[in-house]
Amino acid sequence: MNLERINLNVFSNVASPDAADCLVPEAIRSYFECFERSRGARETIIRIFIDPKPHRGNFAAWKQAIRDRLPGLKFEIVETIGVVDSFRKSVAMSECAWAMQLEHDFVFRREVIPHGLGEMIGALEALDIEYLRFNKRRNMQVGYDVFMEEVPESSVPICRINGRSNNPHLINVGYYQRVVLPHLHTEIGYRLGLEGGLERYIGGGHVYGPLGWPKTVQHLDGRHVRFRDNIARKLHLLKSRRHTG
Repeated sequence: MNLERINLNVFSNVASPDAADCLVPEAIRSYFECFERSRGARETIIRIFIDPKPHRGNFAAWKQAIRDRLPGLKFEIVETIGVVDSFRKSVAMSECAWAMQLEHDFVFRREVIPHGLGEMIGALEALDIEYLRFNKRRNMQVGYDVFMEEVPESSVPICRINGRSNNPHLINVGYYQRVVLPHLHTEIGYRLGLEGGLERYIGGGHVYGPLGWPKTVQHLDGRHVRFRDNIARKLHLLKSRRHTG
């Protein structure tokens, strides 16, 4: 299946007083490196949703850092108020049938993603599936994935899971505009957030890959909290900056 158009919605906040720490360009570059040419879409509409907190005074520099490090790439920057507002606006503004929802501090691991977006979306549409997550850990029952089971009838290997996470994922835009967006417009929606509560209203989802498959995205930890992710970020940035000169 050839994919004509897709929305790429990227989410960030001004996570550091130093704009050099901005990871948005890394996330976007990794998306295009993973889903290039026939593996991607003929047209990708990019919007970056940014909450100025907690370093509001650095908001302009944060936006400029993104523009400077993605020369020649067309995108729109949208100011938001928190992650739920960012997600809500991304769904409302998306005009394609499918969207990739990508947090700023994740990068794709192409070496363990053999399928293109057209193949994935074709499989999802055949089974009327509207959410597919890319896992930051091996596909197994652990953490918030209290159960995980393979879907044998899918043409692309996927597993059914109990919950939904805001980690990188594909969504069916029409479904999210009809079913999910009304919840996010309410006070209850803002209290639930996007992880651990939303599935109580709209159910679980699916994750890419069979059981036991390696993680398909790497978390770079924009908040500098997790030791292993900090190491992964430093290694990724070293490699990326060597490659881009």
